[in-house]
Amino acid sequence: MIWLAMDTSTDRAVLAVRDRSGAIRSESFEAGRRHGRDLIPWIRDLLGTAGLAVGELEGIAVGLGPGSYTGTRVGVTAAKTLAYATGARLVGLDSLHAIARKAPSEARSISVIADAQRGEVYVVDLIRSTPGMVPIPRGETRIEGLASWLGRLETGTVVMGPALDLPRIRSVVPPEAMAAVDHPGSPAGEDLLAMADAAIATDRVENPWLLEPLYLRRSAAEDQWDARLAR
Repeated sequence: MIWLAMDTSTDRAVLAVRDRSGAIRSESFEAGRRHGRDLIPWIRDLLGTAGLAVGELEGIAVGLGPGSYTGTRVGVTAAKTLAYATGARLVGLDSLHAIARKAPSEARSISVIADAQRGEVYVVDLIRSTPGMVPIPRGETRIEGLASWLGRLETGTVVMGPALDLPRIRSVVPPEAMAAVDHPGSPAGEDLLAMADAAIATDRVENPWLLEPLYLRRSAAEDQWDARLAR
């Protein structure tokens, strides 16, 4: 399949294309808060370097977060629009699961965290039965208090995720637990494509009209709006 994969749940936007020959082109961009402005031009340019027209896409995969509400929403909206316009199959992916695939091959226990604010983190714990295998989630991706997560962090667990980009969180994580890999806070394009293949193999395809980001809770803006209405 000709695939386009994207993840905009962090400040580093990730894009990957695989053409019919199997060749993969992957790019990442320090996007900051510019996802909404720059994502479509980045997609256009990447497809151009692969010699592909948007109408040739057969599958589109998108990271659903959890992470930045705004960034994730931009990526999911772009993916849904492209899937609807092209008829490509659409796959939604857990962004933290994708990040876990970058863990060192010898890591058996992995915990991936993203900042949920309010003293909390988004977190998923994963395990490998043997070195080098794809990490398997121990449970659902969830929100947990930072102190609670730290209190049950097991010795030998490798910690990854965009939360480590924040000094206030990085400073409290044991240094020996942090993975020494490139950009441990964002997925790799190749991993997004591998997860998309696995989803298609089990017929897990999304409806472009119904797919939503993995928010896990309401945004602060929504809570503030409801509070105003309740006055």
